[in-house]
Amino acid sequence: MLKSCGFVSMNYLEPTTEVLKTYTYDPPEGGHRFNGKLNSYRKEIFNARDIKEPSTLNSYGFELKHSPSKTSNFWEVEELKKHYFPESEELILQMTGAKSAFVFDHTLRRRSADKPELDGMGGSFSAVREPVGRVHADYTVTSGPERIRSLLGIGDNAELDLKKCAIYGLWRPINSNPLQDAPLALAANFSVHPNDKVPNKIIYQDRVGETYALMHNQKHEWYFFPHQTKDEVIVFWHFDGLAMIQSDFEIVNRTAPHTAIENPMLVLNAEPRESIELRVLALF
Repeated sequence: MLKSCGFVSMNYLEPTTEVLKTYTYDPPEGGHRFNGKLNSYRKEIFNARDIKEPSTLNSYGFELKHSPSKTSNFWEVEELKKHYFPESEELILQMTGAKSAFVFDHTLRRRSADKPELDGMGGSFSAVREPVGRVHADYTVTSGPERIRSLLGIGDNAELDLKKCAIYGLWRPINSNPLQDAPLALAANFSVHPNDKVPNKIIYQDRVGETYALMHNQKHEWYFFPHQTKDEVIVFWHFDGLAMIQSDFEIVNRTAPHTAIENPMLVLNAEPRESIELRVLALF
Protein backbone atom coordinates (compact mmCIF):
# COMPACT_ATOMS: atom_id res chain seq x y z
CA MET A 1 0.00 0.00 0.00
CA LEU A 2 1.27 3.46 -0.87
CA LYS A 3 2.25 5.66 2.04
CA SER A 4 0.41 8.94 2.19
CA CYS A 5 2.43 12.16 2.06
CA GLY A 6 -0.40 13.96 3.83
CA PHE A 7 -3.12 16.31 2.68
CA VAL A 8 -2.89 19.45 0.56
CA SER A 9 -5.36 22.09 -0.58
CA MET A 10 -6.44 21.89 -4.20
CA ASN A 11 -8.62 24.38 -6.03
CA TYR A 12 -11.48 22.87 -7.99
CA LEU A 13 -14.21 24.47 -10.03
CA GLU A 14 -17.61 24.80 -8.41
CA PRO A 15 -20.53 23.62 -10.60
CA THR A 16 -21.70 26.35 -12.95
CA THR A 17 -24.06 26.92 -15.85
CA GLU A 18 -21.94 29.76 -17.26
CA VAL A 19 -19.60 29.35 -20.20
CA LEU A 20 -16.18 29.47 -18.56
CA LYS A 21 -13.74 32.08 -19.82
CA THR A 22 -10.18 33.00 -18.93
CA TYR A 23 -8.65 36.13 -20.43
CA THR A 24 -4.92 36.31 -21.10
CA TYR A 25 -5.11 40.10 -20.85
CA ASP A 26 -7.12 42.60 -18.83
CA PRO A 27 -10.74 41.75 -19.76
CA PRO A 28 -13.13 44.34 -21.15
CA GLU A 29 -15.17 46.53 -18.82
CA GLY A 30 -13.08 45.63 -15.79
CA GLY A 31 -14.32 42.05 -15.56
CA HIS A 32 -12.57 39.13 -13.90
CA ARG A 33 -9.75 37.31 -15.66
CA PHE A 34 -11.53 34.03 -14.83
CA ASN A 35 -15.29 33.93 -14.40
CA GLY A 36 -15.51 30.60 -12.60
CA LYS A 37 -15.76 30.09 -8.87
CA LEU A 38 -13.18 27.88 -7.18
CA ASN A 39 -13.40 25.98 -3.94
CA SER A 40 -10.50 24.51 -1.98
CA TYR A 41 -10.61 20.82 -1.05
CA ARG A 42 -8.25 18.89 1.19
CA LYS A 43 -6.89 16.05 -0.90
CA GLU A 44 -4.64 13.19 0.11
CA ILE A 45 -1.51 12.99 -1.98
CA PHE A 46 0.92 10.14 -2.52
CA ASN A 47 4.59 9.81 -3.38
CA ALA A 48 4.70 8.81 -7.04
CA ARG A 49 8.19 7.38 -6.47
CA ASP A 50 6.62 4.70 -4.25
CA ILE A 51 4.30 3.28 -6.92
CA LYS A 52 5.21 -0.43 -7.05
CA GLU A 53 5.15 -0.56 -10.83
CA PRO A 54 6.52 2.89 -11.75
CA SER A 55 3.91 5.10 -13.37
CA THR A 56 3.98 5.29 -17.16
CA LEU A 57 2.20 7.32 -19.79
CA ASN A 58 -0.08 4.38 -20.50
CA SER A 59 -0.80 3.38 -16.89
CA TYR A 60 -1.24 6.69 -15.05
CA GLY A 61 -0.91 9.30 -17.77
CA PHE A 62 2.47 10.54 -16.52
CA GLU A 63 6.03 9.28 -16.20
CA LEU A 64 9.24 10.52 -14.60
CA LYS A 65 12.42 10.31 -16.65
CA HIS A 66 16.02 10.95 -15.66
CA SER A 67 17.06 13.25 -18.47
CA PRO A 68 19.94 15.67 -17.77
CA SER A 69 20.16 18.60 -20.16
CA LYS A 70 23.17 20.32 -21.67
CA THR A 71 21.32 23.61 -21.23
CA SER A 72 23.36 25.91 -19.02
CA ASN A 73 20.72 28.64 -18.66
CA PHE A 74 17.06 27.77 -19.13
CA TRP A 75 16.16 31.46 -19.14
CA GLU A 76 18.00 32.05 -22.42
CA VAL A 77 15.85 31.25 -25.46
CA GLU A 78 18.85 30.52 -27.68
CA GLU A 79 20.10 27.99 -25.16
CA LEU A 80 16.71 26.29 -25.19
CA LYS A 81 16.66 26.12 -28.97
CA LYS A 82 20.21 24.82 -29.13
CA HIS A 83 19.95 22.12 -26.48
CA TYR A 84 16.71 21.69 -24.56
CA PHE A 85 14.20 21.61 -27.40
CA PRO A 86 16.05 18.98 -29.47
CA GLU A 87 16.81 16.94 -26.32
CA SER A 88 13.12 16.95 -25.43
CA GLU A 89 12.05 16.01 -28.93
CA GLU A 90 14.48 13.07 -28.89
CA LEU A 91 13.14 11.95 -25.50
CA ILE A 92 9.59 11.86 -26.85
CA LEU A 93 10.73 9.87 -29.87
CA GLN A 94 12.45 7.33 -27.64
CA MET A 95 9.52 7.03 -25.23
CA THR A 96 6.71 6.80 -27.77
CA GLY A 97 8.16 5.48 -31.01
CA ALA A 98 6.81 8.48 -32.89
CA LYS A 99 8.24 9.23 -36.33
CA SER A 100 8.73 12.91 -35.59
CA ALA A 101 8.28 15.36 -32.73
CA PHE A 102 8.71 19.08 -32.27
CA VAL A 103 8.41 21.57 -29.44
CA PHE A 104 5.81 24.20 -30.23
CA ASP A 105 5.40 26.03 -26.93
CA HIS A 106 7.35 26.68 -23.75
CA THR A 107 6.56 28.49 -20.51
CA LEU A 108 8.94 29.58 -17.78
CA ARG A 109 7.61 30.04 -14.25
CA ARG A 110 9.09 31.60 -11.16
CA ARG A 111 7.28 31.94 -7.87
CA SER A 112 7.68 35.35 -6.28
CA ALA A 113 9.88 35.57 -3.20
CA ASP A 114 6.86 36.38 -1.02
CA LYS A 115 5.22 33.15 -2.26
CA PRO A 116 1.72 34.38 -3.08
CA GLU A 117 -1.09 31.99 -2.34
CA LEU A 118 -1.73 29.30 -4.94
CA ASP A 119 -5.38 30.27 -5.19
CA GLY A 120 -5.82 29.59 -8.91
CA MET A 121 -7.34 33.00 -9.57
CA GLY A 122 -4.30 35.19 -10.11
CA GLY A 123 -1.17 34.55 -12.07
CA SER A 124 0.21 36.37 -15.03
CA PHE A 125 0.54 35.86 -18.75
CA SER A 126 3.74 37.90 -18.84
CA ALA A 127 7.11 36.46 -19.89
CA VAL A 128 7.60 34.82 -16.48
CA ARG A 129 4.48 33.44 -14.85
CA GLU A 130 3.50 32.29 -11.39
CA PRO A 131 2.69 28.60 -10.80
CA VAL A 132 -0.94 27.68 -11.57
CA GLY A 133 -2.79 26.65 -8.41
CA ARG A 134 -5.94 25.33 -10.10
CA VAL A 135 -6.79 21.76 -11.14
CA HIS A 136 -6.89 21.77 -14.93
CA ALA A 137 -5.97 19.99 -18.16
CA ASP A 138 -4.48 21.85 -21.10
CA TYR A 139 -6.44 20.53 -24.11
CA THR A 140 -10.00 19.45 -24.83
CA VAL A 141 -11.61 17.39 -27.60
CA THR A 142 -12.07 20.70 -29.43
CA SER A 143 -8.80 22.53 -28.79
CA GLY A 144 -6.55 19.51 -29.31
CA PRO A 145 -7.43 18.98 -32.98
CA GLU A 146 -7.63 22.75 -33.57
CA ARG A 147 -4.10 23.24 -32.23
CA ILE A 148 -2.75 20.36 -34.29
CA ARG A 149 -4.36 21.74 -37.45
CA SER A 150 -2.84 25.13 -36.76
CA LEU A 151 0.63 23.68 -36.17
CA LEU A 152 0.51 21.59 -39.34
CA GLY A 153 -0.99 24.38 -41.44
CA ILE A 154 -4.09 22.32 -42.23
CA GLY A 155 -7.39 24.10 -42.82
CA ASP A 156 -10.60 23.23 -41.00
CA ASN A 157 -11.99 21.35 -43.98
CA ALA A 158 -8.82 19.46 -44.88
CA GLU A 159 -8.39 15.85 -43.85
CA LEU A 160 -6.42 15.27 -40.62
CA ASP A 161 -5.44 11.78 -39.50
CA LEU A 162 -5.81 12.33 -35.77
CA LYS A 163 -4.86 8.77 -34.87
CA LYS A 164 -1.30 9.68 -35.83
CA CYS A 165 -1.13 12.75 -33.57
CA ALA A 166 -0.44 13.29 -29.88
CA ILE A 167 0.51 16.23 -27.66
CA TYR A 168 2.75 15.72 -24.61
CA GLY A 169 3.75 17.98 -21.76
CA LEU A 170 7.25 18.01 -20.26
CA TRP A 171 7.67 19.66 -16.87
CA ARG A 172 11.01 20.27 -15.17
CA PRO A 173 12.12 22.32 -12.15
CA ILE A 174 15.20 24.39 -12.92
CA ASN A 175 16.28 25.33 -9.40
CA SER A 176 19.87 24.46 -8.59
CA ASN A 177 18.75 22.34 -5.63
CA PRO A 178 16.03 19.67 -5.49
CA LEU A 179 12.61 21.30 -5.62
CA GLN A 180 10.99 22.01 -2.25
CA ASP A 181 8.44 24.68 -3.20
CA ALA A 182 5.17 24.42 -5.20
CA PRO A 183 5.77 21.02 -6.85
CA LEU A 184 3.56 19.75 -9.65
CA ALA A 185 0.80 17.34 -8.61
CA LEU A 186 -0.84 15.06 -11.17
CA ALA A 187 -4.05 13.05 -11.04
CA ALA A 188 -3.98 9.48 -12.29
CA ASN A 189 -5.96 9.76 -15.50
CA PHE A 190 -7.96 6.59 -14.80
CA SER A 191 -9.38 8.19 -11.64
CA VAL A 192 -10.97 11.12 -13.51
CA HIS A 193 -14.53 10.83 -14.83
CA PRO A 194 -15.53 12.63 -18.04
CA ASN A 195 -18.23 14.54 -16.17
CA ASP A 196 -15.58 16.09 -13.91
CA LYS A 197 -14.22 18.17 -16.80
CA VAL A 198 -15.66 21.51 -17.90
CA PRO A 199 -14.42 23.38 -21.01
CA ASN A 200 -12.80 26.74 -20.26
CA LYS A 201 -12.34 29.21 -23.12
CA ILE A 202 -8.86 30.80 -23.13
CA ILE A 203 -9.18 34.18 -24.78
CA TYR A 204 -6.10 35.66 -26.42
CA GLN A 205 -5.91 38.92 -28.32
CA ASP A 206 -5.92 37.09 -31.65
CA ARG A 207 -7.44 33.66 -31.01
CA VAL A 208 -9.48 31.52 -28.64
CA GLY A 209 -8.18 28.28 -27.12
CA GLU A 210 -9.79 25.90 -24.66
CA THR A 211 -8.69 23.95 -21.59
CA TYR A 212 -10.53 21.89 -18.99
CA ALA A 213 -11.32 23.08 -15.50
CA LEU A 214 -12.14 20.21 -13.15
CA MET A 215 -14.89 19.76 -10.59
CA HIS A 216 -14.15 17.85 -7.43
CA ASN A 217 -14.54 14.09 -7.30
CA GLN A 218 -13.53 12.03 -4.25
CA LYS A 219 -12.19 9.32 -6.55
CA HIS A 220 -9.38 11.48 -7.91
CA GLU A 221 -6.00 9.97 -7.04
CA TRP A 222 -3.21 12.53 -6.63
CA TYR A 223 0.57 12.06 -6.82
CA PHE A 224 3.77 14.09 -6.88
CA PHE A 225 7.50 13.43 -7.11
CA PRO A 226 9.20 14.76 -3.95
CA HIS A 227 12.62 16.41 -4.25
CA GLN A 228 12.49 16.50 -8.03
CA THR A 229 15.78 17.70 -9.50
CA LYS A 230 16.49 19.64 -12.67
CA ASP A 231 17.85 16.38 -14.14
CA GLU A 232 14.37 14.86 -13.88
CA VAL A 233 11.45 15.64 -16.17
CA ILE A 234 7.80 14.65 -15.84
CA VAL A 235 6.30 13.64 -19.18
CA PHE A 236 2.50 13.51 -19.34
CA TRP A 237 -0.37 13.33 -21.80
CA HIS A 238 -2.06 16.47 -23.06
CA PHE A 239 -3.97 15.00 -25.99
CA ASP A 240 -4.18 11.59 -27.66
CA GLY A 241 -5.66 11.58 -31.15
CA LEU A 242 -5.56 7.77 -31.42
CA ALA A 243 -7.83 7.41 -28.38
CA MET A 244 -10.19 9.98 -29.88
CA ILE A 245 -10.52 7.90 -33.07
CA GLN A 246 -10.64 4.42 -31.53
CA SER A 247 -13.34 4.97 -28.95
CA ASP A 248 -15.32 7.55 -27.02
CA PHE A 249 -12.51 10.00 -26.28
CA GLU A 250 -14.23 11.28 -23.15
CA ILE A 251 -14.03 7.78 -21.65
CA VAL A 252 -10.48 6.86 -22.64
CA ASN A 253 -8.96 10.34 -22.53
CA ARG A 254 -5.36 9.88 -21.38
CA THR A 255 -4.95 13.47 -20.22
CA ALA A 256 -3.44 13.82 -16.73
CA PRO A 257 -5.02 16.79 -14.87
CA HIS A 258 -2.51 18.71 -12.81
CA THR A 259 -1.94 21.67 -10.49
CA ALA A 260 0.76 23.35 -8.44
CA ILE A 261 0.49 22.57 -4.72
CA GLU A 262 2.11 23.59 -1.50
CA ASN A 263 4.70 20.99 -0.56
CA PRO A 264 3.11 18.56 1.95
CA MET A 265 6.64 17.87 3.20
CA LEU A 266 6.96 21.28 4.76
CA VAL A 267 10.42 22.78 4.30
CA LEU A 268 11.21 26.07 6.01
CA ASN A 269 12.72 28.81 3.86
CA ALA A 270 12.38 26.73 0.71
CA GLU A 271 13.77 28.36 -2.40
CA PRO A 272 10.87 29.60 -4.58
CA ARG A 273 10.09 27.29 -7.44
CA GLU A 274 11.50 27.91 -10.90
CA SER A 275 10.35 25.64 -13.71
CA ILE A 276 9.97 25.18 -17.43
CA GLU A 277 7.22 23.35 -19.26
CA LEU A 278 7.12 22.34 -22.90
CA ARG A 279 4.40 21.19 -25.23
CA VAL A 280 5.47 18.73 -27.89
CA LEU A 281 3.53 17.51 -30.92
CA ALA A 282 4.35 13.94 -31.90
CA LEU A 283 3.43 12.38 -35.25
CA PHE A 284 3.22 8.62 -35.72
